[in-house]
Amino acid sequence: DQLAAPPVPHWRRSDDMAGIDRSLSVLAGDFRVINNIDILAGDKECVLFFCPETQALAEKIEASGGGFIKLGAVRWSKFADGFPNLFVDKAIDIRNKHVAFLASFHNPSVIFEQMSIIYALPRLFVGSFTLVLPFFPTGTMERVETEGDVATAHTLARLLSNIPPTRGGPASLVIFDIHALQERFYFGDAVLPLFESGVPLLLERLSHLPDHSNITIAYPDEGAWKRFHYSFKKAGYPEVVCTKVRDGDKRLVRVKEGDAAGRHVVIVDDLVQSGGTLIECHAALAKMGARHVSAYVTHGVFPNQTWRRFKADKGEGASPGAFRHFWICDSCPSAADVSAPDAPDGPFEVLSLAGPIAAALKI
Repeated sequence: DQLAAPPVPHWRRSDDMAGIDRSLSVLAGDFRVINNIDILAGDKECVLFFCPETQALAEKIEASGGGFIKLGAVRWSKFADGFPNLFVDKAIDIRNKHVAFLASFHNPSVIFEQMSIIYALPRLFVGSFTLVLPFFPTGTMERVETEGDVATAHTLARLLSNIPPTRGGPASLVIFDIHALQERFYFGDAVLPLFESGVPLLLERLSHLPDHSNITIAYPDEGAWKRFHYSFKKAGYPEVVCTKVRDGDKRLVRVKEGDAAGRHVVIVDDLVQSGGTLIECHAALAKMGARHVSAYVTHGVFPNQTWRRFKADKGEGASPGAFRHFWICDSCPSAADVSAPDAPDGPFEVLSLAGPIAAALKI
């Protein structure tokens, strides 16, 4: 006799994938199972927590989120001895929800208190956790050249790799334009890093310039060229590559290849600190005959207000130190300084990461 096929268990009967949660509801009414399935089915409301330094960006992210991002709150205070006294408001309400934290490690003194929140949130029975760290601050110290050097980029990556998992799996990590691409391998398997870029914001802005057909992209060194040239080559922009050479104890910037004569040249790099390299690159391009020089960096670190070194080119051309435009993203607190109402009339324009971060939180 032909064997009859075994009956399909009643809990597996479903007309389509949309019925998974309805089918499972007959099991035992298990609250945890039903809610985890709801998360997998696409419940994308996200609660975004933030530190005081990123509040303005967090509010922009919420506005860019199309209603699926809601802001959470943390009470930031200190005990008498200076150690942090922290409290997550409405902690029970975030159970089984998508949760994210917008961090800023712009100063070593704030890392411990923020890491305390970062380690605590996944343990509050949340469905998933994403850390958004727009600027990875130790990225420039990523290798050991002399025995005794400490690669603090690896140290910070190890700290972030130990974020506790959530009920839904490992934590996600979103970083924009990390300094060296090989640093992605510093993170352990316990986190899922997502490396994004602010360059699409620049490409969009360049397309609206009145002289966009006269734009040339310049890189201050070979490292920046390796990092970014694919994006601009695809967009069809001519390129100039600079290099750093030693003259005694000095490191000077020279043009290695490309032609800047008569062009509006935009220098592209991942970050700026003192600004010395950008100013030297400007001088080399102006000497070659550039009509205007602008700059873009994702991360305007600007320690000790070094942004004040940059002057505005108001149409007179590439005069010494004068930039037609200087675009930065709002990944560092300095973005608020350069765009403050009482700031000097400089070349700066802030391109917000709010939209790209909101999109990343939907993944």
